[in-house]
Amino acid sequence: MSLLGGCLNRKPGAKPEWDGKNIRGGMRAVFLILLLFFGAVFSQEGEKSRAAVSVNGGMTDIRVGLAALYADKTEIKISNTRIGLGYCINDSYQTDLEFASSTGFVFTPANGFYYSLAKTYASYASAERAAAVIRNLGVSAWPVAIYRNYWRVYVGGTKTAAQAEEVYAKIKDRYGYSYSVLMSDNAHRVFVQADGYSFLIDGEQKKAYPQFKVLDTDGKGNAVFDLGSRRYRGRIEIGCYGKKSVTAVNIINIESYLYGVVPCEMQAGYHAEALKVQAVCARSFALMKVGYRADSNISRAYYLEDTTKSQVYRGYGAEDSRTNRAVDATRGEAVYYEGKMVPTYYFSTSGGSTENVSEVWGMGAGYLKAVPDLYETEPEKQPWLVTYTNSDIKTKLEAKKLSVGTVQAVIPQVMTATGRVYLMKVRGSGGNSILQAGTIREVFSLPSTKFKVVKQGDVPDMVTVQGKQTKETVRIGDCYVLSAGGTVAGVDKGLSQYIVAGADNLMNYPRSAPESAGIWYFYGMGYGHGVGMSQSGANGMAKAGYGYREIISYYYSGATVGQVGK
Repeated sequence: MSLLGGCLNRKPGAKPEWDGKNIRGGMRAVFLILLLFFGAVFSQEGEKSRAAVSVNGGMTDIRVGLAALYADKTEIKISNTRIGLGYCINDSYQTDLEFASSTGFVFTPANGFYYSLAKTYASYASAERAAAVIRNLGVSAWPVAIYRNYWRVYVGGTKTAAQAEEVYAKIKDRYGYSYSVLMSDNAHRVFVQADGYSFLIDGEQKKAYPQFKVLDTDGKGNAVFDLGSRRYRGRIEIGCYGKKSVTAVNIINIESYLYGVVPCEMQAGYHAEALKVQAVCARSFALMKVGYRADSNISRAYYLEDTTKSQVYRGYGAEDSRTNRAVDATRGEAVYYEGKMVPTYYFSTSGGSTENVSEVWGMGAGYLKAVPDLYETEPEKQPWLVTYTNSDIKTKLEAKKLSVGTVQAVIPQVMTATGRVYLMKVRGSGGNSILQAGTIREVFSLPSTKFKVVKQGDVPDMVTVQGKQTKETVRIGDCYVLSAGGTVAGVDKGLSQYIVAGADNLMNYPRSAPESAGIWYFYGMGYGHGVGMSQSGANGMAKAGYGYREIISYYYSGATVGQVGK
């Protein structure tokens, strides 16, 4: 979509800039430059990074929590019929043995009380033989995976200590075995049920859970785990991690992980260079956040998860050949600033300009500066309108333990240079509440903080138009539009808001106000926190001929693309 009344001027090798003929601030000439955005809602936001990871000269496996569908469950099923069990030690995985089950494998928490044989075993087979002997006494007994080449046998699994003591009475002094003291639930034991047999996992003793590997491949030659709703490359670890539930963690090579991230974070139909931008940014974000690599950590299963709290990741089933090519084309590349890898935040739609990180999260980062988003001419998120009543606002505030009584006014008090609301006051009969930046979005469930609040009686599209000799205050709805082709037409009065293009940003002007008191219109632009790369803008830049490295250096001021570990 072209900009009405002006054009973008690209100089070879230069960053985007407005042509000098454009109307600065949207109010220099009689004619207004108006632009209506259309787009589908599709977004992802990253969150603040946690810590850098040392890659030691190469790429690595990472741990991804499958929080969207497979966290804190009473049961998780692996539908594959052949899997290998092994442990990852010092970032090196080894399969110790294989299991087969025609019905798959079901993992549940192994809560309860147990006794353990004092003897240890070097294999599943030897532990199972001992467990089978004990089962002849009419009690439940299982082989238990503790660590690599380290198995034990547990007896009991009762709900109460008294029931466990009854079990112990049956096994005491039999077969010459001795047992541990009674063990209560440690919130780290998992029960695995297969076709005709079962075993336990206890991650507490060695602070590690086993990881499972698929032993069969699909029609494309890929080894893929089937967890029912979703499928995954790599390995799967299932543990309790201190809870009375089970959670799945995908241990996967960073490149394979990106196959399942990029199409979930950016539309696969975007320009190939934009997809490369997304691949590099997603790789940097993940490596800066993982905290540790492939080994188990029973205290905290993961730092990187598959939701918008980190990056959306839906595994093998979400992969697309176009985004896979973008990952392959940028293999091992990340974003660096002043010689260090940096977290690369991104979002869907800026609404005309990105934002300084200090205005959103209160921290400083030289590469996360506000830049004009001049090529965001086909945004994913069109300008939006959210309507709330006094009662709605009161309820939303109270849900966050903020109370002002009956709402009397909603007042944006401090705006950032890019037009986002930094502080907003809600005045009520019982006091005032001051909300800041991200809290505003959270409380009011708004797509972004680039918005205007309109109440009954407001005339929100009033502007001052500067002519050659005079200036006049008029409503945009009474003006005319000069198109890029030179034609003049009246403003479309069916629009809910008008978008005015300035020298380095876009501004929105709502067309109408509520007809009744106690109703508040939130007219806004953009989708996301606004820090870093605008996905819509990156696609526009790619279409305009910019390469992915140029796009990255534009959105991340002064940053460069380099190989990880070099």
